[in-house]
Amino acid sequence: MPSLRDRKKEAARYRILEVAGHLFAERGVDGTTMEDIAAGADVSVGTLYNYFGSKTALLLAAVEEDTEVMLERGAAVLADPGSDAAQAVARLVYAYADALYSWDRALLQEVMGIAFRRGGADLTMELAQMDMRLIEQVIALLTPFRERGDIRSDVPVEDMALLLYSILATQLFIYLSLEGITKPTIKLQLNHQIELVFEGLAPVEEKANEV
Repeated sequence: MPSLRDRKKEAARYRILEVAGHLFAERGVDGTTMEDIAAGADVSVGTLYNYFGSKTALLLAAVEEDTEVMLERGAAVLADPGSDAAQAVARLVYAYADALYSWDRALLQEVMGIAFRRGGADLTMELAQMDMRLIEQVIALLTPFRERGDIRSDVPVEDMALLLYSILATQLFIYLSLEGITKPTIKLQLNHQIELVFEGLAPVEEKANEV
């Protein structure tokens, strides 16, 4: 059981992340100072830097928290995937999308901008590592279906997972680029594109019989 000190530290960390998230969404990352965050979280600036050495570190922590939520929701799908591979993947991708799209759109745009502009190498690398954890979960979901012969055995499961995850990544960039697009529209597009992928992933024997 965590000690009282550990619980207090975790509570302070959570409060800092919560305040930082609100301020980033309201003022933007560049418009928010570490002093603003410290004041909002009722901690000293020194204490804030002890927890997070920079605003980039704060952003990474926030994204990591969200990644853990996505993995937790994904684990629920893996525990009960059902019998249809396409539907299982759709549920997994929806779980990821719901977590991603809960962020303020402008803040997500800013995070992506920081990651890909000069000086954002650390953030880019960390985001890529988090993506790989999610892709590994897609692989874990697909593997039993492949072993049962429900999807093609001649395509590496890693390639399948990367292709399916790239659909989510593409729709995220569309969502961030086109202000008029809605979350329900994104979900419809995700579902349609996943179905198209699984038409190509049907076992070769099954496709031959259809011809």
